[in-house]
Amino acid sequence: MTAPASHTYLKTRASIMAKRLFTTEQLEALLETPLEQMVQRFNLAGILENATSEAQLNRAAERALIHTLMLELGVLLRPLDGFARDILIHWTRKFELYNLKALIRGKLQGLPFEQINHNLYELPQLISLPHDRLLRTESVLELLRSLERTHYADIARQARQVFEEKNEPFSLDAAIDRSYYTGLLRRINRGEAQDQRELEQLVASLIDQQNLIWLLRYRFSYALSPTETYYLMIPFGRQLHQERLKSLVNIDQFGALIEALPGRLKTRLEGADNMLDAERLLDQETADQARRALRFSVSAVTRSLAYLVLREMDLKRLYALVQGKALNLSESLLRIAANLDGVKQRHGSSHV
Repeated sequence: MTAPASHTYLKTRASIMAKRLFTTEQLEALLETPLEQMVQRFNLAGILENATSEAQLNRAAERALIHTLMLELGVLLRPLDGFARDILIHWTRKFELYNLKALIRGKLQGLPFEQINHNLYELPQLISLPHDRLLRTESVLELLRSLERTHYADIARQARQVFEEKNEPFSLDAAIDRSYYTGLLRRINRGEAQDQRELEQLVASLIDQQNLIWLLRYRFSYALSPTETYYLMIPFGRQLHQERLKSLVNIDQFGALIEALPGRLKTRLEGADNMLDAERLLDQETADQARRALRFSVSAVTRSLAYLVLREMDLKRLYALVQGKALNLSESLLRIAANLDGVKQRHGSSHV
């Protein structure tokens, strides 16, 4: 498909699919909808059928979320090749990284083959790892070396180097995440100037929010040192660039760090005094940035990526409500679980 035709297709599909995104009114209505009606309306019976525990319910909801996103990714990818296809596929690889981390944890804990395999998600062939081969490796290092012969070579190579140096899972997880975002930015730099500019703005905003969550968690929940924390950051954000991160990691009080944030991030997190509040508010900031890209971007691939980001957030809210209702949570806890209190100016079909 020619570039102009791909561009038109992506814009059209993103606009059509954006009508699936929830409005504020729809989310509030879901809060009041009985569980049985929600299950029937969204064809979610499979989530509840075999879930005999909270852990199984969580797992079933995660599988349903990923399955839905993979189907929608397939629609967006159908006629694409080249740059646009590469960007959307790489974004989706984050779900296969969940599998990679599960494989590594299983190896480190000495879990049996069947138990590790049970915890893996089924994903399309174009992003899936060779699970059987990786499960049969003798160690984490052999697993990562084997992975260097796949599309995940850059991530595997950096992860192996970190593991050889530190030999502990925490830094290994961080290295995998950092390599994933670096790979996304590297792919963006291969595109046309207009696509590059708008994709960089969206992805750098996502990196800002991810970095800030990590920074707050590492410094104030895990009590890591400034040096250890900075080492785990992604130095390519929009507002939280390299020098800003160096300054922020040295602040040793939660409120003072929030006060030192630049621009929109400071305004958005004003009043947050704990991790739960900060993550909820950063979730809203991510949604605002993605909605803006979906509505105003002239780059078709940026619109499509923004849609996938928003769709994932919507599905998480939907499944959180289903899980909460299945567990008979109160309305106040349902609102917290689905982050509904902060949802503003949602992205209904009138916005696209």
